[in-house]
Amino acid sequence: MRLSRLQIAALTASVLTFIAASATEALPSLSYTTGFAPHWVTAAAALAGAGFAVFERPVAVGWLSSVLLLWSAGGLVLDCFRAFFAVTGIPAGEFARVDGPGMAGRALSLAATGLVGALVLRRTRLPSGPWLGYTAFALGFVYPTVKLYWSLGGSFLRPADYSEGFPYGELIMLGIGAVGSLALVQAWGRRLPRGLVLFGGWTGAAMLSTMGSMSVFGTLSQLMGVTDGPVPLGDASAVVMVSCVYGSWLLFGLAVAGATLAYQRQTARGCAR
Repeated sequence: MRLSRLQIAALTASVLTFIAASATEALPSLSYTTGFAPHWVTAAAALAGAGFAVFERPVAVGWLSSVLLLWSAGGLVLDCFRAFFAVTGIPAGEFARVDGPGMAGRALSLAATGLVGALVLRRTRLPSGPWLGYTAFALGFVYPTVKLYWSLGGSFLRPADYSEGFPYGELIMLGIGAVGSLALVQAWGRRLPRGLVLFGGWTGAAMLSTMGSMSVFGTLSQLMGVTDGPVPLGDASAVVMVSCVYGSWLLFGLAVAGATLAYQRQTARGCAR
């Protein structure tokens, strides 16, 4: 059996992810990782990914592996922010502490997600048309709008201890996400450097989907008693808020990923001509 380069890369990333999950299971972790994917989930997902990388069937195994690996990568964005403060020395207190071994494992999980997912998508027919980009555009408004509503005094589903001010950062990110989503599907986006659009699309998709999966899957596993987590399950509004707000991040990230892949394929055909 001769494996393609993509298969070899997916197999390598999956095996390394399995090794990292097994090696870090007994290590102490920091409190911010509470609710992250359990090591056994990561190990099982990596084994499934390795098997799919070799045989590329059944496709359901590839999908399951990709989803669980995505959950396993959840928290990587938080790791990166903490690592930034740890490296630069900017005073941040507890936020400057980072789970280094866990961060490495989550980075490998993200790489495995992308590579195993690429194998799955080779056998999956994706919907055509610009609707994914416009869906991403719409989903980008959910979180900033909620934060704006709370900052202006709205109380529906607002956390009891909410004390943040006007969401300047969220609105700036909304602008970037909105422009980026439209660039993937509108004609003017084709006039931008292809590499820049792809980098922005895939980076945004990775950040949004990992953060969204961390909260959504983490809450679901907490509800089922699989993991401990920071969500107060006795507070119905908190559960609904996490599901809606962070669920929108996950859907936003997946929509951006789909639109980016469609853009990548369409512009590749244009380059070939």
